[in-house]
Amino acid sequence: MSSEKPKLPPTSPRFTSGTTLEPVLSAQSYARYDAGIAGASAGAVVAGNPELAAVVSAGAASAAGIPPPPPPELDISGARTFAIIAAVSIAMAISGAGGMALSIALPDIQRDLHMEESQLQWVSSAFALTNGCFLLLSGRVADVYGRKLCFVIGLLWNAVWTLVGGFMKSAAGLVVTRALAGMGSALFIPSAVGVVASTFSGRTRATAFASFSAGAPIGGALGMVLGGLLTAYTTASWRASLYTLAGATAACGVAGWLTILPDRGLDPDRRIDWIGAAVITVGLVLFQFSISDGESAPQGWKTPYIIVLLILSVFFIATFFFWENYVETKTTRPPLMRLGLWTRSRGKLAATYAIGCITWIGFIPIFYNATLWYQQVQNTGVIGAMLRFLPCTVSGIICNIIVAKIVHIVNNQLLICVGIGATGLANVLLAICKPESIYWGEAFNAMWLGVLGADFLMAVGSIFVSTLALPEEQSVAGALFQTMVQLGGAVGLAFASVIATNIQAKQVQRGKSAFDALVRGLHGAFWFAAAVCFAALIIAAVMLRGLGTYGSKGKAKSVSGGSDMTEVAPAAKDEKEPVNELNTDKISKV
Repeated sequence: MSSEKPKLPPTSPRFTSGTTLEPVLSAQSYARYDAGIAGASAGAVVAGNPELAAVVSAGAASAAGIPPPPPPELDISGARTFAIIAAVSIAMAISGAGGMALSIALPDIQRDLHMEESQLQWVSSAFALTNGCFLLLSGRVADVYGRKLCFVIGLLWNAVWTLVGGFMKSAAGLVVTRALAGMGSALFIPSAVGVVASTFSGRTRATAFASFSAGAPIGGALGMVLGGLLTAYTTASWRASLYTLAGATAACGVAGWLTILPDRGLDPDRRIDWIGAAVITVGLVLFQFSISDGESAPQGWKTPYIIVLLILSVFFIATFFFWENYVETKTTRPPLMRLGLWTRSRGKLAATYAIGCITWIGFIPIFYNATLWYQQVQNTGVIGAMLRFLPCTVSGIICNIIVAKIVHIVNNQLLICVGIGATGLANVLLAICKPESIYWGEAFNAMWLGVLGADFLMAVGSIFVSTLALPEEQSVAGALFQTMVQLGGAVGLAFASVIATNIQAKQVQRGKSAFDALVRGLHGAFWFAAAVCFAALIIAAVMLRGLGTYGSKGKAKSVSGGSDMTEVAPAAKDEKEPVNELNTDKISKV
């Protein structure tokens, strides 16, 4: 054991940052912090250890709705604040645009590279696969080695492989470069979350997260516009999209290096749980691969290797949780992901992860199936389809402004529920849309309503997650939220495709024309996505009660009852319960 005594990061107002403990006590402290959050009894362990008792008390306080305090607020100029927020938001938009810019150009890519239909999906799926599967590991790396450094490296890595992809002459080469570019995205997204959480507080943090979260849907819509225009009007066709994205990504990386402040709140224990990282990464890769390839496999979902890979993925993911519990409780090493991230705030944090995952099952199919609807049903062509997605961009920008203005005024549970309901309604509108319907009826309203769920949920969810995460685990906490969202998107796209294909095949067997079968298949996919969104709405309405508002000034008492963001619980039965002052850095009652 090293003789050096690392500093235990502050976890409560009663815990000074100068306290030093032996390495074994530091590791135990984190476990006891999460044990306190989970409501576990730690009296026997903390007896005679006031520092450890403070950590457990901080855990119990977080369970009751008092989050660990963020680092002291920084004095940052308005211009630099704007530059940092712009850098992380543009990075998120680039990640969203990366997949959609090529999705709208798939027919041209198929023709140029002589790709088979079964290979075509991997142009988009390869990026999503690595992007979703390396988030947790990347989050831990960012929390240890520096969020700013990982943010810049991730962007530059993405830029290099995006540029190389533009020169590929084979389907395999393009798919591999898209997968490598996705690894860069997986590195800079959790790093950006950590940058926002560790740099800003109060309403500035709310504004930053609103802008950052809006980047994904806005970037996706802009990616479609960019891809459509460049594919149609440049000699390089779809390759021009990759060249443009590579330049924008590299420029964003340089801007991030020049504007983002030096890191603070990093984990002093620089060890990484490589075994846990390998187990969860393999499990997520197998899961996403089997989900993405299930429809196009030789025997569909009945193909033996798809079944085997799905079973193995579940095994690896379950093993990861058992391993992390072992690392936390039986060793002095820091885990890749503290299991307390699932139990904080009386389960509301886990509910937020689940709601994000389920909502994305219903959100992602909107863009994919709407593209098919416009081009294959209404025969709009690439440019026509691109123009029909413009309301998504405008709506996303407006949502970004609204969330930043009202997140500290309007109950955040209401914001999440309204957003999810709007996304569900968008799917319903597309499900009842007829091939001959004019755009300004159901389709137009579906376009601007569809992104509300993503914008409201991601902004509020990111704020909630960052508030309940310790300073040195901000990137991991954000990565966990993003991982759940990515998994939801992969599952949603796979299930929607299965439903559409099966309905289409049954309609053809019943003597319907190929066109009518296509229409009914897409309608079935939209109904499925709507049902999933409304299920997420019910869960949010039940599980997020008392979420409250963020960033309001006031004082709150913490008790063992479960109040969270604004709602102040009744007076404590035991006057020894911890009391914490909440200001604009915290979540309190209006």
